Amino acid sequence: MEDVRVSAPPWHHAAVEPRRDSDRTQWLILLAAWALAAFVLLSDARTVRDYLALTGSLGLRGEVEAPTPLRQTYPEFAADAQTWVLHALSLIEGDQIRLRHTMIDNAPAGRDVHWNSAWAWAIAAAGAVHHLATGTPIAHAVEKATLWLNAFVLLALIIAFSAWTMRRMGLLAAIFIVVAMTLEERFLEGFFPGYVDHHGLLAASVLGTVLGAVAMVGGWGARQGAIFSALCGAFGLWVSAASVVPAIACVGLAGALCASEAGAWRTWGRVGAAASLFFYLLEYFPGHMGLRLEVNHPLYALAWWGGGELVAQLKERRLRPLWPAAALLAIPAAIAAGGASVLSFTDPFMARLHADYIKEFLPLWVTLPASTGGMMWRVAILEAAPLAAALATLAIRRRESPPAIVFATLVVAPLLAMAWWQGRWQINASAASICLALVLVQHWTARHRPATQWLVAGLAAAALYLPGGYVRYHSATNALATRHVGFLEAAYPLARDVAAALRASQPRGEIVLLASPNASTRVGYYGRFRTLGTLYWENAAGLKAAASIFSARDDAEAARLAREHGVTHVAMISQDNFVGPYYELLHPGATAAEIDASFGARLLAGGPVPAWLERIAYEKPPSLRGLPASVALFRVK
Repeated sequence: MEDVRVSAPPWHHAAVEPRRDSDRTQWLILLAAWALAAFVLLSDARTVRDYLALTGSLGLRGEVEAPTPLRQTYPEFAADAQTWVLHALSLIEGDQIRLRHTMIDNAPAGRDVHWNSAWAWAIAAAGAVHHLATGTPIAHAVEKATLWLNAFVLLALIIAFSAWTMRRMGLLAAIFIVVAMTLEERFLEGFFPGYVDHHGLLAASVLGTVLGAVAMVGGWGARQGAIFSALCGAFGLWVSAASVVPAIACVGLAGALCASEAGAWRTWGRVGAAASLFFYLLEYFPGHMGLRLEVNHPLYALAWWGGGELVAQLKERRLRPLWPAAALLAIPAAIAAGGASVLSFTDPFMARLHADYIKEFLPLWVTLPASTGGMMWRVAILEAAPLAAALATLAIRRRESPPAIVFATLVVAPLLAMAWWQGRWQINASAASICLALVLVQHWTARHRPATQWLVAGLAAAALYLPGGYVRYHSATNALATRHVGFLEAAYPLARDVAAALRASQPRGEIVLLASPNASTRVGYYGRFRTLGTLYWENAAGLKAAASIFSARDDAEAARLAREHGVTHVAMISQDNFVGPYYELLHPGATAAEIDASFGARLLAGGPVPAWLERIAYEKPPSLRGLPASVALFRVK
């Protein structure tokens, strides 16, 4: 494939070497930007803390605190944060130093877990600091620490990324990065206070991977950019390979099409491979070195090394593709040979689950019509604006197009297409789009006076990031001011009250709960109960077990399966009950009549209670009676 060859324009190095007599001033300006970002992030964390205190006051039945082992409520989309807290507590309370197995679901055996141990330890450490500072019991201290952890992590990433950008591209670029990381709506999703999931880390990984590669291609330090990009990408592989591999692949493919240094791409491949292999060994060596490609694996290191070598050979115009091609083909060969045992998404049950019933896997053209007009405008117009502007610039410049713009466009275009195909890729696309917007601003203002450069950059950042940033930060403030608790966020205090009722029905001994996936996560968290079906790819067995019980055609079959898995209690909460989806996952093409005849549907509809179950008296607490969700609780005799 032929390179796009252009001469390097003078703006390439315009911001690389600021004058020595202004270095101190520029760093002071950047320090002021960091201080402002810290104020915004910590103020937001305080507002969310106060709002969650409001949601946490619901369902207490006149008591000061809930009687459950865990108590804190979470933002509506933050159920995964509850699981992270449980994993962090398992590290504190147990004897393992890495997350390899959990007993929270798939009762009675539990299951493997492949989440990042370092992030679980970060949550645990934040809780330990809070415990030492306040004397709060450690479990509750970990919960409280989640409200502040993301703000401090994001601030640290802002400082690290903008400082690196300052050294390579100058002050204006560094300030642009600070503004974008503080205000870009999709990027901020993963750092919402209390939402201690790994999505924020993945967004930062993609941003760093593309930013370093842009510097490598654009002439802002080829070797330094290659190393920075590779280290950020390898870190992302450690956190969640399935989420970051597409971005790394897009960077490599774009590099093959753009003029750049062969040596830089060889460095990129080798450093990325070495770092990802190091992270793999840190996470899995020596006792858990299986073949799972949802997570980091040496096959990814091999493919990265081979990919970087192949791009370098293309630059040198002397192809010896045998081993690089073999390295790249090892991953699809392993998936073809191992199927679901290697990549769980190839399991038909899990594939249908993700495609039809998990919102983040749905196309944007399906989910956006249900959103507000403002959300549709921000997603459909603002998030596509950098790509549209880049395409217009390339159309005007044609063969004179700067390599950095060509490269960033080739990275962003497929990532944005992936985001429209499945909404879960929006964070990746938004992170890469920040880099595209940056190189566009650098290009448009290169030959203008500094005042013009700052004006254009400020207007671009305001247009792209202020609307989403305002909505993002204002939502919690507005909800707190109006004391309005959303329907989905009220599900957390309801789940906490249900957990208290279940424990009251059995004061001692282990509780194994059968419920919908969302209720299993929420209720199981507050009561620290064991459950069966939760929506994690490692828990395919638990999901199938729960589906089999709810989909049983008669009560005897349901009883047999429930006792086989040690179920002690059943909770039927109409909100997100999942009875129909469970049946359809096991029986594709099932009719409504068949679903209605299942054990779960009959129990949900209030039919006769089977002889093997005993109803637990339950009424929603007064403060939650307006919640449009019915609750029926049962104990296995």
